[in-house]
Amino acid sequence: MNILTFDTEEWFNYAQMDGKKGDFLPDVDRVQNELLDKLDEHQIKATFFVLGVVAREYPYVVKNIAARGHDIGCHSDVHKKLWEFDAEQLKKDTQESLDSIEQLTGQKVTEYRAPAFSIGKKNVWALEVLAENGITVDCSIFPGVRDFGGFPEFTSSEPCLITHNGIALKELPISLAAVCGRKLAYSGGGYFRILPYWLVKKLVSEHDYNMIYMHVHDFNGKQKRIISARYFKNYYGNRTSMKKLGRLLTDFDFTNVRNAVESIEWNSCKKIEL
Repeated sequence: MNILTFDTEEWFNYAQMDGKKGDFLPDVDRVQNELLDKLDEHQIKATFFVLGVVAREYPYVVKNIAARGHDIGCHSDVHKKLWEFDAEQLKKDTQESLDSIEQLTGQKVTEYRAPAFSIGKKNVWALEVLAENGITVDCSIFPGVRDFGGFPEFTSSEPCLITHNGIALKELPISLAAVCGRKLAYSGGGYFRILPYWLVKKLVSEHDYNMIYMHVHDFNGKQKRIISARYFKNYYGNRTSMKKLGRLLTDFDFTNVRNAVESIEWNSCKKIEL
């Protein structure tokens, strides 16, 4: 099972924005449309995790995704890491984001991905808030260590049922693989850009479950570049990644979160108490 997802956040949370939305909006819109065209070309329907603020300020972005027949999930309201919230604040953020997206699409949103995979052992209570607000499918767990977020104590890298304080969610975690002794999110946009395609193809082929997650900026080779300690990780490969994505979509079949959830036999899946 190969699941294709995109985190749709660049219209608001963009490192190069500097408060000047007009400077980058045309470029981001162009890349988003190229991505949608690429998916149409390969007849693939993906899941787009959308910010509530994008639905409010840039409704045409979300409407375009929905009009192309793609699945839409929630990526929080303003891309604030969940460990910065208390329970009441997270409840408000979740309700506002769901409200904004659902009013625009007219469809109930039941899928969620936390910004920066910011659900871990210390704030696992966040899953309760999500469940209480109608989320039934979570795609937030990064079962390893990363720069931001991550849940190294989580032991499953395949679909599973997670429970906490009486609530239950279907979990589709991020896929990791050992490369040179280190666990890498080979299926994520950064490593997808950095790793040679032959290795990405090999790793996807070796796993029965692959959760692919990408962002518009992973394909924006014309974006303004800012020198920083993360320069290589932020920009390497983004001029050739669209072509690389085309190879991936040719070599493998993909589905979205909604269809994946419907096809999984959840009664046979591992159950994990957090």
